[in-house]
Amino acid sequence: MLKNQVTQILSIIIFSFIVLMAIRLSLYGFYPDDFSDLSSSEFFASLVMGFRVDMITIFTFSSAFILLLLVIRNTKLRVIIALLWAMVLDTIFILSFSDVLYYDYIHRHISNELFHLANDTDIIIGMALGSMLIYTILALLFSLVFFYIVYKLFNKPLENFISGKKLIITFIVTILLLFIGIRNKFEGKSFGVSDAYAVNKVSSGNLALNGFFTIYRTAKHPIKHDLMPLSKAIKITKEALQTPNAPFIYKEYPLERHYKKKNTPKYNVVIVLLESFGAEHLDGFTHYKELNVTPYFKKLSNEGLKFTNFYSNGYRSIFGITSIFTGVTIPAGADFLGSGLELSNLSYLGNVAKENGYSTISMQASNRRSYRVDAVSHLAGFDRYYGASDMPNVEKVDKGRKVITGTYDFNMFDFFHKKLNKMKEPFLGFAFTDSTHSDFHLPSAKYERYPPSLKNYNGSLNAYIYTDDALRRFMDGVKKEPWFDRTIFIFTSDHGTGNALCPIGRKYRPNDIPLPSIEHFRIPLIIYAPKIFKPRVIKTLGCHNDIFPTIVDMLGWDANITTMGSSLFDKKVHERFAYFYAGNLIGIVTDKGYMKYNFKNIVENSANKKDTPHVKDLLFATDTAESKLLNQNRWAK
Repeated sequence: MLKNQVTQILSIIIFSFIVLMAIRLSLYGFYPDDFSDLSSSEFFASLVMGFRVDMITIFTFSSAFILLLLVIRNTKLRVIIALLWAMVLDTIFILSFSDVLYYDYIHRHISNELFHLANDTDIIIGMALGSMLIYTILALLFSLVFFYIVYKLFNKPLENFISGKKLIITFIVTILLLFIGIRNKFEGKSFGVSDAYAVNKVSSGNLALNGFFTIYRTAKHPIKHDLMPLSKAIKITKEALQTPNAPFIYKEYPLERHYKKKNTPKYNVVIVLLESFGAEHLDGFTHYKELNVTPYFKKLSNEGLKFTNFYSNGYRSIFGITSIFTGVTIPAGADFLGSGLELSNLSYLGNVAKENGYSTISMQASNRRSYRVDAVSHLAGFDRYYGASDMPNVEKVDKGRKVITGTYDFNMFDFFHKKLNKMKEPFLGFAFTDSTHSDFHLPSAKYERYPPSLKNYNGSLNAYIYTDDALRRFMDGVKKEPWFDRTIFIFTSDHGTGNALCPIGRKYRPNDIPLPSIEHFRIPLIIYAPKIFKPRVIKTLGCHNDIFPTIVDMLGWDANITTMGSSLFDKKVHERFAYFYAGNLIGIVTDKGYMKYNFKNIVENSANKKDTPHVKDLLFATDTAESKLLNQNRWAK
């Protein structure tokens, strides 16, 4: 069969198509519930669209090798070119399958955020050698076998090398086919991420796309946030955010608002950001049958202000941290805080706290540079920052157990407690947990009520049990301190999780209650201060961006700040919303429904027909206003 260079090349191309389609089907096999809304015809239409995505991916990064292998006859040189081609294809395969595994955490394909994962190298290596070890080994074996096959295939003289006029015709036809395959459209712009949606459903796009395509497409083509004229976007956004309690103050910085100083006691504030505490898993917050994995967290919620309609502004930890520290949703395609977003003037929580006489501290249970929280904390105005390496082990650890990255949550909580004791009041403290981040390394078997696992839902449930207990021990300790009665504790999560709907999750959640995909963004919020607030359940719509202005309003600070959120205690805010970013999607949650948009089509919408235009305008306005004002450095004075 492999008598000439065309059949030789085709064998590699066909193999590449088979591998990428197999990876796509593995995505469907691993997470069937994510695609359950697709009918049979929509499923196959999405696979056809996926074939087109794979064609673009393969042809884009193979064209130079294909053309060289068409014209070069020397066997040794052909082997070198073929092996280089194999390296490129193997990278595409490995990244695409890694994306399938990463999908478990964010339930979408990875995008240009890959270029920021270098900040999390320790976590990635720990997972590759921990819960993902079997996949790491299989990837290495696959790569070795693939390189060997390519070597054997090209390391032999061809019986019938096409040459002369026939080669010229073959070369021209190949260029034409490659061009058509890469462009994949005959009119307008070439095929992009938003074109991959065979139907207007997020699941269709997720099935059609492959991880490598979304990575290089989002890196190559910055998103243009021009969904409406800026003047109109500012007008709509201001109308939603407006309240007489925080008037807009500058024409050039149209979203900056003034919070007037109030005669309020200078309470301390302690923010605890809980890793991956998706509301759908938690006792007291879930819509499913409770699993009794966070009984203490439920107790806190029943004794404090419990917000049940609260959402994250993104899928990753740095998104949540950015929103809490600055009140900004990271715009789609933009750099994160700590890697470029700070080039625009921003309002920072730590700075505003210090301007109002507060001492500040920030820490995380992960390694010091993880998520660049060290740099981000410094930018945000926190005086001191600590990471896992600063925290001695005080946790009781079973023999033979250890964490691969970071430290156990109670080590951080104990360290946090001791540092707060030494701080000058009033103070603002921030602490970010880690033990509920995969891999789920726990200090003792006593927390493993479910089958031990470093990765799956069993592992996450056990991790919730541990972190809940660590939180209990922390609170039991600080309640004995003289500063406790004058301290407001804020408990929330960096982002939601999506694995409640996985098969193993359903086993523990028998109630047949369908959850919309927006549920993956829902997170808990508890404001706990038993001497200051009476317990109650609050259904006010809120998000990460509201935490900063809520603190300013709650403590009566004198501050000029710009945030894409409002105080949760301000009853005069015109309209509440949660504007979020998720890879190649942006979205908004309103009291009228939620909407997701992929910069071409609306791919999910729960608003009724009457309210849809307004929800769409608000989404387009917030995205355009925020991104444009940040880009023009007109966000904050």
